[in-house]
Amino acid sequence: MLKMAFLGILTSILTLSLGNSWVTAKPVVTETGLNSPLLAQNQTSNRKIKSRGGPERLMEQLNLSAEQKKEMQAIRQKYQGKTRPLHEQLRAQMEELRQMMDGNTSKDSIRAKHDQVINLRNQLASLRFEEMLENRDILTLEQRQQFAQLMQQRRAKMRASKGWGNGNPQDPDLMPLP
Repeated sequence: MLKMAFLGILTSILTLSLGNSWVTAKPVVTETGLNSPLLAQNQTSNRKIKSRGGPERLMEQLNLSAEQKKEMQAIRQKYQGKTRPLHEQLRAQMEELRQMMDGNTSKDSIRAKHDQVINLRNQLASLRFEEMLENRDILTLEQRQQFAQLMQQRRAKMRASKGWGNGNPQDPDLMPLP
């Protein structure tokens, strides 16, 4: 469970932090429902968002070389081109599903639409995983270990701020697998 969380966070951090552009959260639909954040370019402002220990600081702590940053930026752009259309499709499919749930659509039709949504999510997850593997190849063993340690510290801080840990049933690492 922790490995999967690490992989997901690694992918997010590496894809968000490189280059001169920052990204912000934009509400969309996810596995658990509506209004979960999907990373998208900030379309309301051209100003940079200041980081408070965010991805940029994390990358600084890993001491990435200029070449590593350049390679990660290229990987980010490569996968962004692949994932953007899937995110748009997912958004449209989720809106259709929501409308179907609000109306008188048959259960079979709703299930079929839900299967389409699941398929798109799986495609996106696979692309995120492949991107993470490519980014992983760029990091040295020492950087990977340092990254794991930094992420463990961040997770501990997040849990403390959300009241997770100490057996709290809302702790995602303590929840049973589906």
